[in-house]
Amino acid sequence: MTVPCKRVAVDKEPIAGKSAKRSKPESEASADIKTPVDIRTELYDQGFVQFPSGIPWLWELMSFVEEMYDRYHEEVEQRLAALQADWNKSDDFRPGSAAAEKVTKDMAAVGVAVYSPPPSEGESEPFSCTGPRFYVSVTEAAWKNWPRGAPAPPEALAEVLWPHEADSLRVSGSWPNMIRGLGWALAPPQADPQSLHADIWGERDKPRPGRVRFHHFLWKRAAGKCCTTQVVPGGFTDGKTWGEHYQQMVRACAPCILVDNEVLHRGAANPSDKWVSTCSIELCTRTGYEEVWKGGGEDDGIYKMLPIRWKRKQSQ
Repeated sequence: MTVPCKRVAVDKEPIAGKSAKRSKPESEASADIKTPVDIRTELYDQGFVQFPSGIPWLWELMSFVEEMYDRYHEEVEQRLAALQADWNKSDDFRPGSAAAEKVTKDMAAVGVAVYSPPPSEGESEPFSCTGPRFYVSVTEAAWKNWPRGAPAPPEALAEVLWPHEADSLRVSGSWPNMIRGLGWALAPPQADPQSLHADIWGERDKPRPGRVRFHHFLWKRAAGKCCTTQVVPGGFTDGKTWGEHYQQMVRACAPCILVDNEVLHRGAANPSDKWVSTCSIELCTRTGYEEVWKGGGEDDGIYKMLPIRWKRKQSQ
Protein backbone atom coordinates (compact mmCIF):
# COMPACT_ATOMS: atom_id res chain seq x y z
CA MET A 1 0.00 0.00 0.00
CA THR A 2 1.40 3.40 -0.97
CA VAL A 3 0.64 6.55 0.97
CA PRO A 4 1.32 10.15 -0.02
CA CYS A 5 3.51 11.18 2.90
CA LYS A 6 5.67 9.81 5.68
CA ARG A 7 3.74 7.92 8.30
CA VAL A 8 4.76 7.86 11.93
CA ALA A 9 2.36 6.16 14.31
CA VAL A 10 1.83 8.20 17.46
CA ASP A 11 0.21 6.52 20.46
CA LYS A 12 -2.19 9.11 21.83
CA GLU A 13 -4.19 8.63 24.99
CA PRO A 14 -7.38 6.61 24.48
CA ILE A 15 -10.52 8.68 24.08
CA ALA A 16 -12.46 6.72 26.67
CA GLY A 17 -10.04 5.22 29.12
CA LYS A 18 -7.43 7.80 30.08
CA SER A 19 -7.51 6.54 33.66
CA ALA A 20 -7.28 2.85 32.78
CA LYS A 21 -3.69 2.68 34.05
CA ARG A 22 -4.60 3.67 37.60
CA SER A 23 -6.95 2.18 40.14
CA LYS A 24 -10.26 3.96 40.45
CA PRO A 25 -11.82 4.71 43.80
CA GLU A 26 -15.30 3.29 44.30
CA SER A 27 -16.78 6.77 43.95
CA GLU A 28 -15.60 6.79 40.32
CA ALA A 29 -16.88 3.31 39.44
CA SER A 30 -20.09 4.74 38.01
CA ALA A 31 -18.01 6.51 35.34
CA ASP A 32 -17.56 3.15 33.62
CA ILE A 33 -21.31 2.56 33.41
CA LYS A 34 -22.69 3.63 30.05
CA THR A 35 -26.26 3.49 28.87
CA PRO A 36 -27.15 1.81 25.57
CA VAL A 37 -27.60 5.27 24.06
CA ASP A 38 -24.16 6.35 25.30
CA ILE A 39 -22.54 3.27 23.78
CA ARG A 40 -24.36 3.60 20.47
CA THR A 41 -23.49 7.29 20.15
CA GLU A 42 -19.81 6.86 21.00
CA LEU A 43 -19.49 3.84 18.72
CA TYR A 44 -21.12 5.56 15.77
CA ASP A 45 -19.20 8.82 16.18
CA GLN A 46 -15.75 7.58 17.23
CA GLY A 47 -15.74 4.03 15.88
CA PHE A 48 -14.96 2.27 19.15
CA VAL A 49 -15.96 2.06 22.81
CA GLN A 50 -13.81 0.79 25.66
CA PHE A 51 -14.99 -1.20 28.67
CA PRO A 52 -12.33 -0.83 31.41
CA SER A 53 -14.09 -3.32 33.69
CA GLY A 54 -14.23 -6.05 31.04
CA ILE A 55 -17.13 -7.56 29.11
CA PRO A 56 -20.34 -5.96 30.44
CA TRP A 57 -22.66 -8.73 29.24
CA LEU A 58 -22.93 -12.50 29.61
CA TRP A 59 -23.54 -14.13 26.23
CA GLU A 60 -23.16 -17.81 25.48
CA LEU A 61 -21.46 -16.91 22.21
CA MET A 62 -18.53 -15.33 24.06
CA SER A 63 -18.15 -18.38 26.29
CA PHE A 64 -18.08 -20.57 23.18
CA VAL A 65 -15.21 -18.55 21.66
CA GLU A 66 -13.26 -18.78 24.92
CA GLU A 67 -13.79 -22.53 25.17
CA MET A 68 -12.59 -23.03 21.59
CA TYR A 69 -9.61 -20.77 22.25
CA ASP A 70 -8.64 -22.71 25.37
CA ARG A 71 -8.90 -25.99 23.49
CA TYR A 72 -7.13 -25.14 20.25
CA HIS A 73 -5.01 -21.99 20.40
CA GLU A 74 -1.76 -23.76 21.28
CA GLU A 75 -2.23 -26.30 18.50
CA VAL A 76 -2.90 -23.55 15.94
CA GLU A 77 0.18 -21.62 17.03
CA GLN A 78 2.38 -24.71 16.89
CA ARG A 79 1.13 -25.66 13.43
CA LEU A 80 1.68 -22.14 12.07
CA ALA A 81 5.14 -21.90 13.62
CA ALA A 82 6.11 -25.19 11.98
CA LEU A 83 5.20 -23.65 8.61
CA GLN A 84 7.07 -20.38 9.12
CA ALA A 85 9.29 -21.06 6.11
CA ASP A 86 6.17 -20.75 3.94
CA TRP A 87 4.87 -17.50 5.45
CA ASN A 88 6.33 -15.20 2.80
CA LYS A 89 5.93 -17.14 -0.39
CA SER A 90 5.96 -14.67 -3.28
CA ASP A 91 2.90 -16.18 -4.92
CA ASP A 92 0.71 -15.86 -1.82
CA PHE A 93 -2.30 -13.56 -1.90
CA ARG A 94 -1.12 -12.30 1.49
CA PRO A 95 1.80 -13.35 3.68
CA GLY A 96 0.93 -16.49 5.56
CA SER A 97 -1.97 -17.51 3.33
CA ALA A 98 -0.36 -20.80 2.23
CA ALA A 99 0.33 -21.76 5.84
CA ALA A 100 -3.18 -20.70 6.86
CA GLU A 101 -4.69 -22.84 4.12
CA LYS A 102 -2.74 -25.92 5.22
CA VAL A 103 -3.68 -25.50 8.89
CA THR A 104 -7.31 -25.05 7.84
CA LYS A 105 -7.26 -28.35 5.97
CA ASP A 106 -5.58 -30.14 8.86
CA MET A 107 -8.08 -28.84 11.44
CA ALA A 108 -11.26 -28.93 9.38
CA ALA A 109 -12.66 -31.83 11.40
CA VAL A 110 -12.91 -29.68 14.53
CA GLY A 111 -14.36 -26.64 12.75
CA VAL A 112 -11.24 -24.47 12.97
CA ALA A 113 -10.06 -22.42 9.99
CA VAL A 114 -7.17 -19.95 9.67
CA TYR A 115 -7.08 -16.88 7.43
CA SER A 116 -4.51 -14.21 6.60
CA PRO A 117 -5.91 -10.70 7.20
CA PRO A 118 -4.04 -7.48 6.30
CA PRO A 119 -0.35 -8.10 7.17
CA SER A 120 2.17 -6.38 9.39
CA GLU A 121 4.17 -3.51 7.93
CA GLY A 122 7.26 -1.50 8.80
CA GLU A 123 6.94 1.87 10.51
CA SER A 124 9.71 3.51 8.51
CA GLU A 125 10.13 4.04 4.79
CA PRO A 126 9.40 2.25 2.53
CA PHE A 127 6.66 0.98 4.91
CA SER A 128 6.84 -2.45 3.31
CA CYS A 129 5.07 -5.62 4.39
CA THR A 130 7.12 -7.40 7.06
CA GLY A 131 5.10 -10.54 7.76
CA PRO A 132 1.71 -12.11 8.30
CA ARG A 133 -1.11 -11.69 10.73
CA PHE A 134 -3.58 -14.51 11.27
CA TYR A 135 -7.23 -14.85 12.12
CA VAL A 136 -8.50 -18.12 13.59
CA SER A 137 -12.16 -18.78 12.80
CA VAL A 138 -14.39 -21.14 14.77
CA THR A 139 -17.53 -20.19 12.86
CA GLU A 140 -17.82 -23.67 11.34
CA ALA A 141 -17.69 -25.20 14.81
CA ALA A 142 -20.44 -22.78 15.87
CA TRP A 143 -22.58 -23.93 12.93
CA LYS A 144 -22.14 -27.52 14.12
CA ASN A 145 -23.04 -26.50 17.66
CA TRP A 146 -26.05 -24.38 16.70
CA PRO A 147 -27.29 -25.53 13.26
CA ARG A 148 -30.52 -23.56 13.64
CA GLY A 149 -28.80 -20.36 14.71
CA ALA A 150 -26.72 -18.95 17.55
CA PRO A 151 -28.30 -18.13 20.92
CA ALA A 152 -29.70 -14.65 21.45
CA PRO A 153 -27.76 -12.11 23.49
CA PRO A 154 -29.21 -10.65 26.69
CA GLU A 155 -31.77 -7.95 26.03
CA ALA A 156 -29.48 -5.27 27.49
CA LEU A 157 -26.93 -6.05 24.78
CA ALA A 158 -29.57 -6.37 22.07
CA GLU A 159 -30.66 -2.84 22.92
CA VAL A 160 -27.11 -1.66 22.19
CA LEU A 161 -26.81 -3.56 18.93
CA TRP A 162 -30.20 -3.48 17.26
CA PRO A 163 -32.44 -0.59 18.38
CA HIS A 164 -33.73 0.16 14.89
CA GLU A 165 -36.85 -1.56 13.61
CA ALA A 166 -35.06 -2.66 10.43
CA ASP A 167 -32.66 -4.74 12.54
CA SER A 168 -35.18 -6.13 15.01
CA LEU A 169 -37.85 -7.97 12.99
CA ARG A 170 -37.77 -11.24 11.08
CA VAL A 171 -37.51 -10.95 7.30
CA SER A 172 -39.32 -13.56 5.22
CA GLY A 173 -39.07 -15.95 8.15
CA SER A 174 -35.33 -15.36 8.67
CA TRP A 175 -33.72 -13.98 11.79
CA PRO A 176 -32.68 -10.35 11.20
CA ASN A 177 -29.05 -10.36 12.35
CA MET A 178 -26.07 -12.61 11.72
CA ILE A 179 -22.50 -13.47 12.69
CA ARG A 180 -19.73 -12.59 10.22
CA GLY A 181 -17.08 -14.37 12.23
CA LEU A 182 -16.13 -15.97 15.55
CA GLY A 183 -12.61 -16.68 16.71
CA TRP A 184 -9.48 -14.79 17.63
CA ALA A 185 -6.92 -12.51 16.01
CA LEU A 186 -3.36 -13.78 16.21
CA ALA A 187 -0.09 -11.86 15.99
CA PRO A 188 3.19 -13.82 15.65
CA PRO A 189 6.13 -13.06 17.93
CA GLN A 190 8.07 -9.87 17.11
CA ALA A 191 5.37 -8.68 14.68
CA ASP A 192 5.27 -5.11 13.46
CA PRO A 193 1.92 -3.28 13.58
CA GLN A 194 -0.73 -4.39 11.17
CA SER A 195 -1.47 -2.28 8.12
CA LEU A 196 -4.21 0.24 8.73
CA HIS A 197 -7.52 -0.84 7.26
CA ALA A 198 -11.30 -1.06 7.56
CA ASP A 199 -12.87 -4.52 7.47
CA ILE A 200 -15.94 -3.67 5.41
CA TRP A 201 -17.78 -0.59 4.11
CA GLY A 202 -20.61 0.37 1.81
CA GLU A 203 -20.46 1.86 -1.67
CA ARG A 204 -21.08 5.56 -2.17
CA ASP A 205 -24.78 5.01 -2.77
CA LYS A 206 -25.03 3.15 0.55
CA PRO A 207 -23.34 5.41 3.14
CA ARG A 208 -23.62 4.78 6.87
CA PRO A 209 -27.31 5.22 7.71
CA GLY A 210 -26.99 6.89 11.12
CA ARG A 211 -26.42 3.61 12.96
CA VAL A 212 -23.72 0.92 13.11
CA ARG A 213 -24.07 -1.87 10.57
CA PHE A 214 -21.15 -4.09 11.60
CA HIS A 215 -20.26 -4.54 15.28
CA HIS A 216 -16.97 -6.12 16.35
CA PHE A 217 -16.28 -7.28 19.92
CA LEU A 218 -12.63 -7.72 20.91
CA TRP A 219 -11.54 -8.93 24.32
CA LYS A 220 -8.64 -10.56 26.10
CA ARG A 221 -9.00 -14.12 27.36
CA ALA A 222 -6.32 -13.71 30.03
CA ALA A 223 -7.16 -11.74 33.16
CA GLY A 224 -5.27 -8.49 33.57
CA LYS A 225 -4.55 -8.07 29.86
CA CYS A 226 -5.84 -5.18 27.75
CA CYS A 227 -6.69 -4.83 24.09
CA THR A 228 -4.19 -2.58 22.32
CA THR A 229 -5.97 -2.18 18.98
CA GLN A 230 -5.20 1.17 17.36
CA VAL A 231 -8.14 3.11 15.94
CA VAL A 232 -8.53 6.34 13.98
CA PRO A 233 -11.39 8.04 15.85
CA GLY A 234 -14.09 8.97 13.36
CA GLY A 235 -12.01 7.38 10.58
CA PHE A 236 -14.85 6.34 8.32
CA THR A 237 -13.17 6.71 4.94
CA ASP A 238 -14.57 3.78 2.92
CA GLY A 239 -11.33 1.94 3.62
CA LYS A 240 -9.02 4.64 2.24
CA THR A 241 -5.87 5.41 4.25
CA TRP A 242 -3.63 8.48 4.12
CA GLY A 243 -0.53 9.58 5.95
CA GLU A 244 -2.41 11.80 8.41
CA HIS A 245 -4.42 8.85 9.67
CA TYR A 246 -1.29 7.40 11.26
CA GLN A 247 -0.91 10.61 13.27
CA GLN A 248 -4.52 10.42 14.42
CA MET A 249 -4.50 6.87 15.78
CA VAL A 250 -5.20 6.18 19.45
CA ARG A 251 -4.45 2.95 21.26
CA ALA A 252 -7.16 1.15 23.18
CA CYS A 253 -6.42 0.21 26.78
CA ALA A 254 -9.21 -1.96 28.14
CA PRO A 255 -9.91 -5.69 28.53
CA CYS A 256 -12.85 -5.39 26.11
CA ILE A 257 -13.65 -2.99 23.29
CA LEU A 258 -16.48 -2.72 20.79
CA VAL A 259 -15.47 -1.51 17.32
CA ASP A 260 -17.42 -0.43 14.26
CA ASN A 261 -15.92 -2.56 11.48
CA GLU A 262 -16.20 0.35 9.04
CA VAL A 263 -13.66 2.48 10.96
CA LEU A 264 -9.92 2.52 10.21
CA HIS A 265 -8.00 0.38 12.71
CA ARG A 266 -5.10 -2.02 13.05
CA GLY A 267 -3.57 -4.54 15.40
CA ALA A 268 -0.73 -3.07 17.44
CA ALA A 269 2.85 -4.34 17.31
CA ASN A 270 3.78 -7.46 19.25
CA PRO A 271 7.33 -6.89 20.52
CA SER A 272 7.28 -10.04 22.67
CA ASP A 273 8.67 -13.49 21.88
CA LYS A 274 5.23 -15.08 22.30
CA TRP A 275 2.11 -15.26 20.15
CA VAL A 276 -0.48 -12.65 21.14
CA SER A 277 -4.19 -13.23 20.61
CA THR A 278 -7.45 -11.35 21.04
CA CYS A 279 -10.87 -13.02 21.09
CA SER A 280 -13.25 -11.73 18.46
CA ILE A 281 -16.93 -11.73 17.50
CA GLU A 282 -18.03 -9.89 14.35
CA LEU A 283 -21.70 -9.23 13.71
CA CYS A 284 -23.76 -8.12 10.73
CA THR A 285 -27.06 -6.31 11.16
CA ARG A 286 -29.93 -6.81 8.76
CA THR A 287 -29.19 -3.29 7.46
CA GLY A 288 -25.55 -4.23 6.86
CA TYR A 289 -26.59 -7.40 5.09
CA GLU A 290 -29.01 -5.65 2.74
CA GLU A 291 -26.87 -2.57 2.04
CA VAL A 292 -23.32 -3.94 2.01
CA TRP A 293 -22.82 -7.66 2.42
CA LYS A 294 -25.34 -9.02 -0.06
CA GLY A 295 -23.75 -9.13 -3.49
CA GLY A 296 -20.44 -7.82 -2.11
CA GLY A 297 -17.00 -9.37 -2.03
CA GLU A 298 -17.74 -11.60 0.97
CA ASP A 299 -20.97 -12.91 -0.55
CA ASP A 300 -19.33 -15.62 -2.65
CA GLY A 301 -22.23 -18.06 -2.60
CA ILE A 302 -20.25 -20.45 -0.38
CA TYR A 303 -19.74 -18.74 2.97
CA LYS A 304 -22.90 -18.51 5.03
CA MET A 305 -23.27 -16.22 8.01
CA LEU A 306 -24.67 -17.85 11.12
CA PRO A 307 -28.03 -16.32 12.10
CA ILE A 308 -28.71 -15.16 15.66
CA ARG A 309 -31.99 -16.38 17.13
CA TRP A 310 -33.26 -12.99 18.27
CA LYS A 311 -36.01 -10.60 17.32
CA ARG A 312 -37.65 -7.83 19.28
CA LYS A 313 -40.51 -8.97 21.45
CA GLN A 314 -43.80 -7.46 20.39
CA SER A 315 -45.38 -5.21 23.00
CA GLN A 316 -48.78 -6.19 24.27
